[in-house]
Amino acid sequence: MKNAVAIVTGASQGIGRDAAIRLALDFSGVVLVARNGAKLEETANEVKARGSEPMVLELDMSKTTAPDTVATGALGRFGRVDALLNIAGAVPQSTFWR
Repeated sequence: MKNAVAIVTGASQGIGRDAAIRLALDFSGVVLVARNGAKLEETANEVKARGSEPMVLELDMSKTTAPDTVATGALGRFGRVDALLNIAGAVPQSTFWR
């Protein structure tokens, strides 16, 4: 799905991080959303290393304005959204791909 864009919430750790890194192999752009900016930057580096353009949005998805900020930001930067993985939430640390 090159020339496609995915949004991943909860992308700073655990399943969200793993999903974002995996999607970077197939999507030309990955929008990374989570509260922890430093960890998002680490994820962004992994996404970029796999050939995809990352966009980092340090946001708390529990805020009512967050979804609009994500959609507006993604469309403004990439002009499209092809997939959404809404993984934001508080769960024990786990790795999806292992």
